[in-house]
Amino acid sequence: MTLQTELTKIKKRDYQAVYTLLGTESYLIETFKETLKDSVDSDSQDLNIILFDMLETELSEVIHEAETIPFFGDNKVIFVENPYFFTGEKKKNDLTHDTTLLEAYLKNPMETTVLVFITNVVKLDERKKVVKLLKKESQLIDVNQMGEKELIPYVSHYVESEGYQIDKSAFEQLLYLTDMKLSQVMNELDKLFLFKMEEKKITKHDVDLLIPKSLEHNIFDLNQYVLNNQIGEALELYQSLVVAGEETIKVISILIGQIRLLLQVKFLLEMNYQQSNITDALKIHPYRVKLAVQQSRTLDKKNLGEMFNELIDLDYNIKTGQVEKELGFELFLLKNR
Repeated sequence: MTLQTELTKIKKRDYQAVYTLLGTESYLIETFKETLKDSVDSDSQDLNIILFDMLETELSEVIHEAETIPFFGDNKVIFVENPYFFTGEKKKNDLTHDTTLLEAYLKNPMETTVLVFITNVVKLDERKKVVKLLKKESQLIDVNQMGEKELIPYVSHYVESEGYQIDKSAFEQLLYLTDMKLSQVMNELDKLFLFKMEEKKITKHDVDLLIPKSLEHNIFDLNQYVLNNQIGEALELYQSLVVAGEETIKVISILIGQIRLLLQVKFLLEMNYQQSNITDALKIHPYRVKLAVQQSRTLDKKNLGEMFNELIDLDYNIKTGQVEKELGFELFLLKNR
């Protein structure tokens, strides 16, 4: 079942007895939780919204609470976090989770209780009897991180539904600066909405003004300057990072990682890999792969390899005290490419 379909039903108080949130996208998880909380009678929320953490509480207490009628309200909502007994994960604690109690409850749940398992994992251990029953008797909700195809229309619809417009360049910059991670996108949109409350139109200038660049993004820009032989801009950006307290060794390490990624993508493209296949092979965020694919197409593999080797040697020489770090890196930037 899709999240949006189930949220619509919850707003009408058309509840399922048991929900299982499968995935790790915190924004979607919080959206589900807040929607469910808001649907409970406001006068009884303090008594009838309960949270259990399976790292601290035994499952028997959850079942006992689930089988108890709500106080001064029609429904009770129970959120269960860290139900690691649905996976193959082992925890070193003194807790005993008797899953046979849950199996019995799933077959005959209380009509007045809404029980929600927040797994925070992508996959459950389907060999377990309790998991097989959970998949059969509970409403599974996909809260996995969105890929580009799902995220772009989701965010676009959200912006429109809030009565705002966003320029194409602003939208692309927003996705870039948040690494196309939904939780970060939505957090930054809240800032932009507040900033442009009157005008209701978001520009790239607004995005650049309000969303700070991470160190990785700054080094991506630094990498672009170096590869495009924009040495003045590269030096200026590097010096601003040093003034801001960033360590040269860390800058070099991230830069090595970015050039390694470009080389990997370059090789895989030459082997006729598609973007989705590259994502699977490298096991990194699809948006990073997309940017690397776009960047690598115009780059010379030999030049990239030479830069990679120079940075590896520089890193070693700095760490062994043969080269002063800031001077060494500035000389690297000044070298003609």
